[in-house]
Amino acid sequence: MPPNHFPNCMLSRCNELTNLDQFQPQTGHDGKTPHAVECLASKMLAIFIMGAPAPIAQAPKAQASVIGGYGDFFFQYEPSRLPMPAGTSLNNAHGLVVDPLTNEIILTYEPNHDSDSHCMVRFKPDGTGGVTIGDGTGLCEGTPHGLRLSAEGSDLFLYHANSDATLHKTTLDGKLLWTVKGAPTADPAFQPNKPTWFAAPPGSKFVYMADGYGSNYVHSYTHDGVYANYSFGGRGRRGRRGRRGTDIGKFHTCHCINYDARVGKIIVTDRENHRHQYFDLNPTGGPQLTYSSVFTTPGLERPCTHHVAPDGVHAVVPSLEGPVGILDGTNTLVSLVNVSGLLGNQGHLHPHDAIMLPSGDLVVATWKPGRLSYWRKLPKEQAQGRGVN
Repeated sequence: MPPNHFPNCMLSRCNELTNLDQFQPQTGHDGKTPHAVECLASKMLAIFIMGAPAPIAQAPKAQASVIGGYGDFFFQYEPSRLPMPAGTSLNNAHGLVVDPLTNEIILTYEPNHDSDSHCMVRFKPDGTGGVTIGDGTGLCEGTPHGLRLSAEGSDLFLYHANSDATLHKTTLDGKLLWTVKGAPTADPAFQPNKPTWFAAPPGSKFVYMADGYGSNYVHSYTHDGVYANYSFGGRGRRGRRGRRGTDIGKFHTCHCINYDARVGKIIVTDRENHRHQYFDLNPTGGPQLTYSSVFTTPGLERPCTHHVAPDGVHAVVPSLEGPVGILDGTNTLVSLVNVSGLLGNQGHLHPHDAIMLPSGDLVVATWKPGRLSYWRKLPKEQAQGRGVN
């Protein structure tokens, strides 16, 4: 008998009557069998014919917030922000700057050259609305790497270090102004040539390019891309463990170079020596730099870049092994977001660049594989209210 034709007994009613709390010795269909017993038999027959009822669907659980940091700096990951535009193919996310006129975020990345001719994306200040910019193939061949904003008079420009022995200068929209290829001279000490980043000290007639994946020299150039006949650094002599570049003023992967406005000095991120080195600018205006000091940051073993935060006090340092650190004015670690520990299962493994936005939010670009993450700054009280200390 089909279960929807049981006499005097719908399955829903059976569910009630076969509950022990509901059991009553009422007469069933045959006038003899208690109604609940008849319903129980009918219910068992229905299960035999139709199969067990499907489990009740459970509402999906809300995804737990991902929060990192401590001290006065807590950040919540916002997964919906910084999506790459359609048609792009991100191999490695390399360099970040903020347009000071619009607060928009500019990314340079290494594309999958088989399917993507772009290498620059501009996002709205909140990490939405990404669009590709730039001159395409002429700018994006090779390995686009470091990106540096430069204020020259009343104009703003971008300097691009390409690890395929190439330097570019562009407008903020990526329009090419000049390109320089190869080492600055034929000196064999300047080989191989694999540029990684620029520094553009304000008010200076020169920019400085770190050949971090190549010779480990820093070369000086004019704003027109002409070599200024001054280089320093290099790998130096071998240390006790056979490693070169451990001496003061020498480098073992001078990955990034920047200007630290807090102290008015050039800072070189000496990655594989696990340190940063400071250099004084020439007071007479020449390109020469003089060694000043060095510091290391426990917990940031392979620092990649060093950017002063918009507050003019703190600095942001991503480290290739996984975290992003916030340093105070003395370059002491005061907070840390363990990016690879929190998002490693989504491929955010090796922070390569990180910047703090005027809003106080954090943007992180990772290498191998390329990923972008947007971290919204949380008030300390709100983060601690969620059990984060």
